[in-house]
Amino acid sequence: MSNPFNPKDLSSPLCDPVAASLNRNSRLATTGQFITVVLIWSLTPLAAVWTVIEIHWAWGLFIRLSLAIAIAFVCQLYFKIKMPVHPQALLSYASGAIGLFASMAFCYMGASKVPSAIISMIYGIAPLVSGLIAIYIFKSAAFSAYQWMGLMLGMFGLFFALGFGSQSFTLNYLGVGLELIAMLLYVLSAFAVRSVNASIHPISQMTGATLVSWVGYGSLLPFFWSEMPTQLPSLQSSIALIYSALFSSVLAMIFYYDLLNKVSPTTLMLITIMTPVLATVWGNWLNQEQLSPDLILGLFLLCLGLALYSFQVRSKV
Repeated sequence: MSNPFNPKDLSSPLCDPVAASLNRNSRLATTGQFITVVLIWSLTPLAAVWTVIEIHWAWGLFIRLSLAIAIAFVCQLYFKIKMPVHPQALLSYASGAIGLFASMAFCYMGASKVPSAIISMIYGIAPLVSGLIAIYIFKSAAFSAYQWMGLMLGMFGLFFALGFGSQSFTLNYLGVGLELIAMLLYVLSAFAVRSVNASIHPISQMTGATLVSWVGYGSLLPFFWSEMPTQLPSLQSSIALIYSALFSSVLAMIFYYDLLNKVSPTTLMLITIMTPVLATVWGNWLNQEQLSPDLILGLFLLCLGLALYSFQVRSKV
């Protein structure tokens, strides 16, 4: 005879509600992280623009990373995470510094010349550029028709957003060029970290890359000694610096790395679609940035292109 008292029968009524509650809490936490990353990154370009209004870009980045390092080490201690210093780890930190040091330097240099919405749109095409690099440099699988269509729409969107289709809306093209270089360095940094594949905890990777970048900015300061701030910045610039250090450099990166392990690539692509839209809203509302018909059309085409690219990713996952 079989045992009439099956342990599974007894445990299920008790455990299932607990498991369901944990799953709901986990989904809520993941949703909260996703919304937080979108909001933080949509405001980050505006924070960069506000910073360089009063502070030279090199000093602004040095101060930002000085604050971020302190916060990063607090996170290391709180979560009891050790930062490895073996050669592969150091190479991974240096690879991450391409995005934090080189990319951010060009981004802040251009931030005084172009609106925050344009900065966000240029970074918005990073997934498309990343796909092209993966195909033609790393020889991965080719784009599908949907992805090529998304790429073309995204590029047309950027074309209109930058005012190439209108004579009434003009931008500083030196600033645009600096932001394009910043975006390319950001993409290359991601490929570099991935190729090193050091298997480092995200918080340690963030701390190490921030520390290497901080040393880099410190080495630049003698060349801009005459630009050293001589008085405390205004409330607006101070908020921008603290926001960039605490939220953009630390919190958003920790959440983003955590989301990489929780959600699909398609869901992560939604961040790049939503961020330029919100950044345009913040720039117009908080910084009185111009909203031209070409900018709105370009933003629409860019988001549509990213959505098509994301749709094809969904079909492969």
